[in-house]
Amino acid sequence: MFLTISDAAKDKLAAKLTPTTKIVLDFDDGVGPFSDAGMCTLDVAFNVVLCEAKDLTNDFDTVIDSDLGPVYIKGYTKAQMDSDMRLDVDKYLRYSLSGPSGTLDSNVGLRDIQMA
Repeated sequence: MFLTISDAAKDKLAAKLTPTTKIVLDFDDGVGPFSDAGMCTLDVAFNVVLCEAKDLTNDFDTVIDSDLGPVYIKGYTKAQMDSDMRLDVDKYLRYSLSGPSGTLDSNVGLRDIQMA
């Protein structure tokens, strides 16, 4: 499994990344500290979370590779992902997540919870 991060997405993220930043691709299903509530619809929602190592919980038990290094996910959420995914920025400057099966989420959220 690999997450390609487009140049446009890298540019938007660059100012927020530090040498100790941990990147999480969180499927918003109500599990874990970054998920406020599970979705009660058939919609799929992902968030990119920028955090510190201390913020990662055992929920994020799987690591996938990306252009920016390791990305932490909840292992059981692989079923909601494609083996090769792409994080991009659309014409409205929103993050989008896609794969060979099509668009997985056209409005991926970004949460930066790193200490300033």
